[in-house]
Amino acid sequence: MNFKSTLPYIPSAEEAVRQFINRYKAIEARSPTSLPGVERLRRLESARVKGTSGWLLSMFKGIAYNMPFINDLHPFYRELIGIIISIDEYKHSLGKLTNSSRAINSISRDALRMIKAAQDKDEIIKARRMYVSRIIDLINDLGPELRTLKEAAIKMSRLPSISVEKPTIVVSGMPNTGKSSLVACVSTKKPEIADYPFTTKQIIIGHVKVYGIYAVQVIDTPGLLDRPLSERNKIELQAILALRHLADSIVFMVDPTQHSGYTLNQQLNLLKEVSQSFKANVVVAINKVDLASEEEVKTVEDTLRSLGFPYRLTSALKCTGTRELVDELINGPLRSKLIDYLRITHERALSPEPK
Repeated sequence: MNFKSTLPYIPSAEEAVRQFINRYKAIEARSPTSLPGVERLRRLESARVKGTSGWLLSMFKGIAYNMPFINDLHPFYRELIGIIISIDEYKHSLGKLTNSSRAINSISRDALRMIKAAQDKDEIIKARRMYVSRIIDLINDLGPELRTLKEAAIKMSRLPSISVEKPTIVVSGMPNTGKSSLVACVSTKKPEIADYPFTTKQIIIGHVKVYGIYAVQVIDTPGLLDRPLSERNKIELQAILALRHLADSIVFMVDPTQHSGYTLNQQLNLLKEVSQSFKANVVVAINKVDLASEEEVKTVEDTLRSLGFPYRLTSALKCTGTRELVDELINGPLRSKLIDYLRITHERALSPEPK
């Protein structure tokens, strides 16, 4: 999903008016010098009307067709965009911009008809003023819609670039349990850091190389899953639910030492909520085993066994057991989606470039 690469530049109404006037003035028309002055002016103004109306139609069409169609987006991006903008206003603005083509065509036809029927220079100049005035009024009338689309494009451009096709592991847990360190351990490509909407914090996206290509992504979501879902407001909850559309597997980090500042009960309560809120399989990483005592680790193991959660022992600080955990997921619950992704990637690589 790379809709961000097609986001168009959207001018304000004031910018569009300036561009329109500058283009109008810049257009010249070749005319035989033997033509009377009124005929040369007629040709010139006709060329200006045709040129600027065509430019305006092309610009508005380019904006409308290069902005993403919400219903065609992956649910992950559809939910995210639905949180940062008003979908109704967005669709209304696109519709009004698209429908403006009829008005532009009508104005240009009227102007060309007046220019063609004009008996002298004064009547041609009158037609020019009518055309320019009506087009400027139309652009100004579209000011709110252009502003809405411009703001939407800016917000969309700031969304994290996440592949919705790659097998995805979402790393969750309380803060300071080692989530970012785990992503760094298993990523053979430097993790990307991207701002996430609705929070001043960031997500970290790591990429795991499989069969020579970066075919699995690992996402750390600090600030999204760091307290019970029941305590979150509607927007935060929607953000978490949006990630549900991406997670194929979830690694939940538990700190048995409780140096993170959270008790084992707090961490387990969040684990239960995450497992109930996501459809993906959950595996627990009992982290910091290099720092924890045997008793602390055993307490967590016994509790997880009683709750029915699978677990693995890791030290994200030393990258111990982290790659083995990810490899287990790759060869297990992620395998089917990984095979599909590798096949599609291979087919794309072999397909001829479009002409």
